[in-house]
Amino acid sequence: MEESSPKLRGARTDDLAGLLRLEERTFSSDRFTRDQFRHLLTRANATALVVTVAGSIVANAFMLWRSNSKKGHLYTIAVDPDFHGKGIGKQLLLACEAEARKRGCDQIILEVRQDNTGAIALYQKHGYQVTGVMKHYYEDNSDAYKMTRSLA
Repeated sequence: MEESSPKLRGARTDDLAGLLRLEERTFSSDRFTRDQFRHLLTRANATALVVTVAGSIVANAFMLWRSNSKKGHLYTIAVDPDFHGKGIGKQLLLACEAEARKRGCDQIILEVRQDNTGAIALYQKHGYQVTGVMKHYYEDNSDAYKMTRSLA
């Protein structure tokens, strides 16, 4: 019998199909393509995490790193709508923050759609503050908040 509790692990290239399914279920636009995921998993200076339940990917997070920078960039967190409200987004956020600290970062930055109230509430609860607005940031011309959290 497969375990049905959420399991956090590093993402692998054999996760591509599951990552694409999650992307379809989670976002209506600005979706990552197979090539973009493959780049993030194999060539980017990135940390890729997934959460699985019964062997299926139900959430992911990608952090990007720059050489000689003390800022980590939370590039995306995606949680399957069927798993909202179960603490999985928080689990991923805390894992990303731990990785940033391990890499010597003193700050995390991210962008989030202004209408994504659930994500904004999660980030604010964990100390992120809106530090700017990015007009027409998304494919559908929606605006984004730039949010920052000090890890110091």
